[in-house]
Amino acid sequence: MESSEYTSSFVQGDDSQLLSAIKQRDAACTPLLRTDPMKALQLALVDPPFQTRTVEVKDAACDVVCKALMSVKEADIETVVGALSLDDCDVLMKYIYRGLGQPRKDKQYPVLLKWHPAVLKRTGQASIVRVISEVQRAL
Repeated sequence: MESSEYTSSFVQGDDSQLLSAIKQRDAACTPLLRTDPMKALQLALVDPPFQTRTVEVKDAACDVVCKALMSVKEADIETVVGALSLDDCDVLMKYIYRGLGQPRKDKQYPVLLKWHPAVLKRTGQASIVRVISEVQRAL
C-alpha cells in the first residue's frame, strides 16, 4: 500500500467539550488528592482525550493525572499501580511519557521517573511498545 493511498480514520472531537470534561474531572479529583489519592488517580485516568490532536487539551489532561501522581506517597506507588487495570496502566504509561516530554515541568519529572518502573513491572515491556505504536490513540 502506497502512502498516498492511506486514509486516516481519526475524527477530531470538540476541543471545548473535551476541555470542559477535563476541568470537571480536575474539580472532582482535587478534593481526593489528600484523602484518597488512589481514587483521584483512577478518576484522572478516565476518558483520556483520544479524540483530539490539540496539544493544549492533551496537556490539560496530563496535568490532572500528574497532580494525582504527585499526591501518592512513594511507598504506596506499587500498591496503587497494582490496583489499576492493565488498560489503565497503559494509559498511565502514555501520560508518564507525555509528562516527561513537557518542557518547564521540573517538579513532575522525578515523580514520573518513580512511577515508570512500577508501571513497567506490572505491565511488562509490552506496555511501552503499545504506547509507542498506537498512532490513532496517541496522548
